[in-house]
Amino acid sequence: MKTRLCDNMLLVLILIMVQMNRVHSQDPQWPVHTVCDSERITVTYRSCDPLQDVGFTLLPCPERLTDLIKIRLALILRQSVDELYSSYELWLNGGHTILKRDEPLCLPHFPRFKFCGSRRGEIITVESSFKSKIDLALKADFDLKLRAINQDGFLIACVNATLSFHGSNSCTA
Repeated sequence: MKTRLCDNMLLVLILIMVQMNRVHSQDPQWPVHTVCDSERITVTYRSCDPLQDVGFTLLPCPERLTDLIKIRLALILRQSVDELYSSYELWLNGGHTILKRDEPLCLPHFPRFKFCGSRRGEIITVESSFKSKIDLALKADFDLKLRAINQDGFLIACVNATLSFHGSNSCTA
């Protein structure tokens, strides 16, 4: 429990420092954050919300897609989330849409996640894990856009991410 509290405090400090840096910056966009950079994969993201950056971690940076990856997203709520709807879209090399999906995350009488019902000013942390059943030797770039909108149409979070797969780790003699 103490480790989880320390991890959450670290994410909060990072978010506060990024917010303070934003106030003194002339750049109208949030910085690009590198979440993972290995021989097989590079993951970067930038908040597309003009008012708030988000904290995102991916641990460990995977060498294989079959490795267990822990994912964490944190942000400070500017509005309550009695209802929350997500939208995500995945493109291959910036052009061909692979996946497009809209999905309710929180509904009035069906809270799927523990952050459903959270109020303005609260810090929400979403934790999950991912493990692929197939280790594909991908060599491609994928663009991912995630958006979350509350019951009043207010943008809660917006992230543009790039996942660059560099191919397999084949050895040559």
